[in-house]
Amino acid sequence: MTLHPDQPTPPQITDDPRPKCVQIGRGIVQPALERLITSGNPKIGAQRLARNASAHGIDLDLIWGVLGDPKLKQPVVRQVCMVVAGAGGTGMCFVSNPKADIGLGDGITQLAEISASLRGALDGLQAIGNSRVRIAQMLFEPKQEWTHEICQAAGMICVGTLDYLRIGYEEVTTWADVDPDWGEGIEVLSFEELGQDREMLAIALEDSYEGTLDCPELCGLRPMEDVIASHESTGEFDPNRWWIVLKDNHPAGCCLLSHCPANESVELVYLGLSPKVQGHGLGTRLLTHALKNLRLKDTVYEVTCAVDRRNVPASKVYMRLGFKRFDARVGYVRAM
Repeated sequence: MTLHPDQPTPPQITDDPRPKCVQIGRGIVQPALERLITSGNPKIGAQRLARNASAHGIDLDLIWGVLGDPKLKQPVVRQVCMVVAGAGGTGMCFVSNPKADIGLGDGITQLAEISASLRGALDGLQAIGNSRVRIAQMLFEPKQEWTHEICQAAGMICVGTLDYLRIGYEEVTTWADVDPDWGEGIEVLSFEELGQDREMLAIALEDSYEGTLDCPELCGLRPMEDVIASHESTGEFDPNRWWIVLKDNHPAGCCLLSHCPANESVELVYLGLSPKVQGHGLGTRLLTHALKNLRLKDTVYEVTCAVDRRNVPASKVYMRLGFKRFDARVGYVRAM
């Protein structure tokens, strides 16, 4: 088992014999959802989740879990995994947490059952041929050390620890204006100005992946069209907030921003440059240019982004501009 240096060694799971995982039927969806609620009243939270699931694109048939005695009229739902399909062929996995005070066995037993639920969910998706999920993802807090083992037991690979950063929007507006002279042979145009040319955007993204330090394990796991669709689904897509770098008329990087009115924020969805244009401060100037040229209809209080902790150069750029870390998550994925 290989972990990144900043990730603690998790406890080992005793998973032999393996608990049996089944797809959760509609008759026991309520208790299954209750196992996923981590705060407040689980019953009320589960009812609210079930009621709003369809509106949020959640398919309640994509839940797998380990049950107690199946002979009971209402078997106990011990542990579960729910997969939420998203844009770009992604599926986010949510698992129940081990709880020592609810009569579901000791910690090792519960971890084995959570592991079986996650593994069963991913295997189940492949078995039913669900075309909406081509890459499964899981994000969890670094302190949840036990989650490393269950992800690896399900065939997932670690893609790094993501630091979440933010800066007040008022601070952004005080940044100095960018010199329009980008450098010899370099031009920066909005995606709208490029006629929303998806082929040029794809080339810009692919070139920026060369030698990347930002979750390199993700490279090549899904078609570029899926990647673009996933970026478009974040917040409100506006081609005037996406910027493409051209080097001698060839795409060489991009900066993609999305307005998220629900959170009153702007998210830096992606920032990456080809090695051909790196090393000249272009990343800082590109981000500054993009943020200073935002077209917004609603109030924005902050700008947020996520960066792989291993990507020290990018982190230094954000910190130098005033971004501050406020959270972190460990990411795992599995190609389906």
